This record gives sequence, C-alpha cells and structure tokens, in this order.
Amino acid sequence: MISTNTRIRIQSILNRIENNQSVTLEERIFLNKLSSISTVVSKWVASSLGPEASSIDHD
Repeated sequence: MISTNTRIRIQSILNRIENNQSVTLEERIFLNKLSSISTVVSKWVASSLGPEASSIDHD
C-alpha cells in the first residue's frame, strides 16, 4: 500500500509530466521503481504518458 505522502508526490510528478513541465531524473527513477513494484502506480504512469509512450517502449 502506498502512503499518502508518496501518493501525493507521485501525483505531483505525473501532473507535471502531463503539463509538459520539468521533471528531474531522480523523480523519473522514483516513478520507474514504484511502477515496477505497484500495478496501480504503473497504470497511473501509463495513463499520464499516453499511448505514444507505450508504443515507443514496445518498438
């Protein structure tokens, strides 16, 4: 289960990604680690990045 602080941090990062704002490498690594552990976070990340990012990863 994800803590409230972690969820808020994830949502903040994802909101910045969706709005084409700056995201640090550390934040991207944080998202990557959590998405590999949690299917919920993985779905959030996939939703924020959109279908284009998914097709790039699978090409």
